[in-house]
Amino acid sequence: MKLNVEQRKIVELEPNGHMLIKGVAGSGKTTVALRRISFLQTHHCQENDDNILLVTFNRTLLNYIEYQYKKLEDEEKGDIATWINGNRNIAIKTINQIMIGYFNSYKKRHNLGLEVTLDSRIIYATIDQAIDQLQEEFSNIKLLARKYNSFLLDEIDWIKSCGILDEDTYQQIDRIGRSTGGQNTPQKLTKNSQTRKAIFKLKERYDQLLEAKGLVDFKTMNLLALRQAEEVEGKKYTHIIIDESQDLTKIQLQFLTTIHAKKPYGSITFVADNTQSIYSHSWLGKGRAYTTIGYDMSGRARVLTKNYRTTTEISKAAYGLIEHDEQILGNIDYVKPALIDRHGHAPIYRFFLNNEDQLQFFKKEINQLKQEYRLEDICIVAKEKRLIEDIAIGLEKEGIPTKILHDRKPDFAKEAVNLVTMHSIKGLEFKVIFLAHLDDGVLPNTAQVDVEDEETVNTEERKLLYVGMTRANELLYMSAVKAPSKFLQEIDANQLRFNRDTALRPFQPIAISEYKFADKIADVNSKEELIRQWMIQQLIQTYQYPDSLLEVEYGVQQFSKRGYVDIAVMIHVNDKKLPYIFVEVKKFGVGIADAKDQLISYMNTSKHVQYGILTDGVNTMIIDRNGEEINDIPKCQPIFLPETKYKSIYKNLRNNKVYDYLQDKEDLEIIEIKDQATDLMQDPVQPIQVPIIGNVAAGIPIEAVEEYQDFLYVPEDWVIQTEETFVLQVTGDSMIEEGIRPGDFVLVHRQQTADPGDIVIAVIDQNATMKKYMPMGSQILLLPANKEYEPISMDADNVLINGKVIGVMQKV
Repeated sequence: MKLNVEQRKIVELEPNGHMLIKGVAGSGKTTVALRRISFLQTHHCQENDDNILLVTFNRTLLNYIEYQYKKLEDEEKGDIATWINGNRNIAIKTINQIMIGYFNSYKKRHNLGLEVTLDSRIIYATIDQAIDQLQEEFSNIKLLARKYNSFLLDEIDWIKSCGILDEDTYQQIDRIGRSTGGQNTPQKLTKNSQTRKAIFKLKERYDQLLEAKGLVDFKTMNLLALRQAEEVEGKKYTHIIIDESQDLTKIQLQFLTTIHAKKPYGSITFVADNTQSIYSHSWLGKGRAYTTIGYDMSGRARVLTKNYRTTTEISKAAYGLIEHDEQILGNIDYVKPALIDRHGHAPIYRFFLNNEDQLQFFKKEINQLKQEYRLEDICIVAKEKRLIEDIAIGLEKEGIPTKILHDRKPDFAKEAVNLVTMHSIKGLEFKVIFLAHLDDGVLPNTAQVDVEDEETVNTEERKLLYVGMTRANELLYMSAVKAPSKFLQEIDANQLRFNRDTALRPFQPIAISEYKFADKIADVNSKEELIRQWMIQQLIQTYQYPDSLLEVEYGVQQFSKRGYVDIAVMIHVNDKKLPYIFVEVKKFGVGIADAKDQLISYMNTSKHVQYGILTDGVNTMIIDRNGEEINDIPKCQPIFLPETKYKSIYKNLRNNKVYDYLQDKEDLEIIEIKDQATDLMQDPVQPIQVPIIGNVAAGIPIEAVEEYQDFLYVPEDWVIQTEETFVLQVTGDSMIEEGIRPGDFVLVHRQQTADPGDIVIAVIDQNATMKKYMPMGSQILLLPANKEYEPISMDADNVLINGKVIGVMQKV
């Protein structure tokens, strides 16, 4: 909950009426809201009746805030201790908590014995009763039937959420997502129609029947709470902060406006991310302007663009998803995310043929993850409650404790795997997220939607998946059963992985026109060929083996029997082309366990074969020479190719010259240097050894740990002092415009000072990053060289310069 520079600026803004804080998922919006409470209380509560209200959308988020607060070290609690300790002038409540209080006051004022019901049995029985009573009057309205009771209840809730109090208004208002899409779907809700007339009459009859039972539903409670706030002068709040404001209904927003004390130094702050608007009855989340509730946000919006919650790999996949949606990108309040270089595992995607296979995968992964994470750090998320309940039952049977996070009293601290719906995970975060059942028909679910409204529903459902993806701090798993969601196809397959510790991408079918080695294939239409071509593509694109090192139908001799390996990966050893990896493929989803013995028998025909791969597109097994399962195969190395020298380019930042660098494969101390500008070879030299001590992120950082991994051999005149020089390998791409790419090696001279514009290795909180150094008064600006990334601004005291980059070595 520590603030960065841009967050602190927003926290300490002078209140000036209304303000919008909009930001991407994980940008610290809620943290800013919490910290602003203390700032406002200390500096902008001048009178005894000055109160502060922070409104959250749901109780789960409120409980999670309290849980995270209790985990902080004492020195971190400091200025936000007030709200947790119950300061009488500060309230942090859900919107429903505060509105129920006003509803109770309304009841007391009118001497009513009404209670709010959440009992679905009562609600459905009442709507069915109302339908029955109106069917004779509206006998020609097919929609007015019990089988559409869920649809009708949702429409009634929407009418109340929007504050529509008369039939004329309802007849004229635009209504999306309410069209015919099939035989079990209601008819289109045309304006000025008998259908709308029947629905409004149904709403009135439903409310009358509930009231006769001494009950109201939640949306009616909201309406009565607003009426109480408008009619009776009650407690006012000088400062109101509305977290997740994009999720509130129009009535809820009007209520908060009503209880705001409009003092000269007062404020009402809307905290929002419309990309995370996932509730069908929300007002602002549908792209409506703030002027519709009385606020002009021109010049009053502050933006948080950086996602500090998730890794770069997860962020790229999530952002790739929403980039397919014109409605999201076209929203006036859309915030384009900015990447930071916090690297980790790419999202893992798995497809399963049945629920049991998915469950067994969860069991296997969770048991492995227990070695690195606590169970409470793991959360399984699905769209529907029935799906997480089914998974919870299955995991409990497998001996894995679970807890379903309920809205009222979630137990975050219990040592068990969390399970929660996509809607309820809003505002929460976990180190490991499993997104389960990303199935066609579940996400999106357009079964009751007309073609003309599918785009709107797709946007809502796409946002739901985006919310789920951006809850993960470190690891994200995604899985589908039987038929994957079409949204998964919108995510670049290169952003996904098959397993956590493998470079292999998930299965993707390839067009026959793009098949490799077609002239050597007996049947290009076979089902096995589809899997083989995917693996060939992976070997070429992911593992970087050139076509020239791949062979199909590679013959092996097993005593008197001749066999043929589906794919053989060859390498060059001492001018001989030898088999290195054997790959066997099966039809999609048929299973691979029974084929392991055959693969091993093929591998045993050659002592040179070191690895085997067995796959059916759904399951993949990688084994070593001994038949033991391993995580991955090696990528192609220069030594596998029929060349004798390693080729690199060295950029000398001391003299701004570029050299060709050739190194003998057999004797690394034999190097050749050629000046690219003059095309002249330099005289042979005895190189010095410079230790390669680890990695450095070209961005925000990885832990700085010195560990000698290897040596780089360079001429002595390339360094300043041999003993003060070391080499780091680059991860990340935030310095790419300076010609420094992921995988490059940088020569660094160890020093604690630097000149403006120098490329330095900076250490922040024991994490190392490479950036261009730019001092600005008491601040240090660490500049990336990639427009996709944002600068890092830090107090000078919090930045340690560990060295200056004096050269860059790039493999060719």
